[in-house]
Amino acid sequence: MTRSITVSTDVYAAIWAARKEGEDSENAVLARILGCKPSTKSKAPIDRYAKGSGVYDARNNVRFQEGFEIFRSYKGKLFTAEAKAGVWLRTDTGVTYGTLNQLNNSIAAGAENVWNGNWKFRTADGEELSIGTLRVK
Repeated sequence: MTRSITVSTDVYAAIWAARKEGEDSENAVLARILGCKPSTKSKAPIDRYAKGSGVYDARNNVRFQEGFEIFRSYKGKLFTAEAKAGVWLRTDTGVTYGTLNQLNNSIAAGAENVWNGNWKFRTADGEELSIGTLRVK
């Protein structure tokens, strides 16, 4: 079972500053710092970076399958990106980004919540939905 906690931006930044190789979630960083043992009840870890695995957002528990396309408009221009081998590929530049925030920062000036509805995807029926609808609550 997971729980959510609220921390300030400074604390959040400090958690990520304490990150070591292979730690790809706040939980992993804090578990190491606090000396927590891995749960024997948890499932085997998912190899988020295996070729063809798409992109996994551990914080929001969302897996974007390989080839999953997202898009957004910014200042009248349409931007698209594709989940590819563990990273986001910006289709207009061919540059890859490890997180949605890094991808978004390459387009929009200033900090934004990437889950707020700006980034969208198309369903099989062609309906446009916010990627925020994919988050596990």
